[in-house]
Amino acid sequence: MKTKRITYLATALALMAAGSSCEHDEIYEPLEFSVQLAPTNTYKTGDPVVFNFSGNADYITVWNGDTGHEYRYRDRTSVAFEDIISCKLSFGLAQAYGQTDTDTRYCNILVTDQFEGLNGADAEADGALVAAIDDQYTGWTELEYENLSNRVSLVNVAKVPYSYDITKYAENFGFALHFHHGENQNMRSFAFNEIQIEVQFNGYNPQVYDYEDLSFVTYSTIPEDADNPYEHNVSGDGWVKLQGETGSNNAGEIVYQGYNWANHPYVCDQWVFMRPINLNGISPDTGQSIKGVADDVKSYSYTYTKPGTYTVTFLVGNGNYQGESGIQTYEMKVTIVDPIE
Repeated sequence: MKTKRITYLATALALMAAGSSCEHDEIYEPLEFSVQLAPTNTYKTGDPVVFNFSGNADYITVWNGDTGHEYRYRDRTSVAFEDIISCKLSFGLAQAYGQTDTDTRYCNILVTDQFEGLNGADAEADGALVAAIDDQYTGWTELEYENLSNRVSLVNVAKVPYSYDITKYAENFGFALHFHHGENQNMRSFAFNEIQIEVQFNGYNPQVYDYEDLSFVTYSTIPEDADNPYEHNVSGDGWVKLQGETGSNNAGEIVYQGYNWANHPYVCDQWVFMRPINLNGISPDTGQSIKGVADDVKSYSYTYTKPGTYTVTFLVGNGNYQGESGIQTYEMKVTIVDPIE
């Protein structure tokens, strides 16, 4: 069975061709390859399964057939939502300075599956979306956390870990932070650290999203910020800072800098919206390159840790400065059992 050429082979051949100064007709070397299971294999979990090679293949890539390494799923980027077992949102949170009362929520942590997300470049349209979020946060669910107040620097405050089940929002998960206060009130500082979403699937490797994998848009409803409501990472009271951008705060990935009412004539009101994502996305299954043109590889071994029948796929090909053979696939099934106690 023929397949399209894989990247590493095409790149290697392109480099070979570029380094050759002579003109030539394309020459395709016939590919001879076979693979056999070693007669000493036991096919038990925990024991290596050895595959012996013969022939003239210059390139070999193997897909072992276990979770995350099935050739048939090499182009797959999502699964059915029904295959999701659970989704978890977690982060560390530090709080410092500000009011000493613990009854008022100066930061609301919100999740939903009913928000389309901010454009990030259309202030009028985004302003309408933010304005439509009422005081009761209709359509959103507020996540509870311990409201603390500490009179020390954020970097010296312990980061309290929090974890939430967000499985019900998997089809369009949205996350928002709302920082606000009333007149004559000082805002405390907040630092969110190690923001992570972990999705467990039935029959697939888990998918983990870290802060770097997510995208956030800030939005200020303060009239003084009307010309640029997206402005952030500014030093001083009442600003949001996002890690990874110039001017970020090393206290956390998302930091709201506290606010001293005596220094400003207006009430601060800042939002941070994560761009919504579908949580059924997964990484395509991958293969492992086990032989290049300069390698002498006569066999390959792999140890399976779970019983089952696995379809092992080898992609093989030939190539040199004169030409290349087409990539071919070779499949075989291996059944693994648990050892008898």
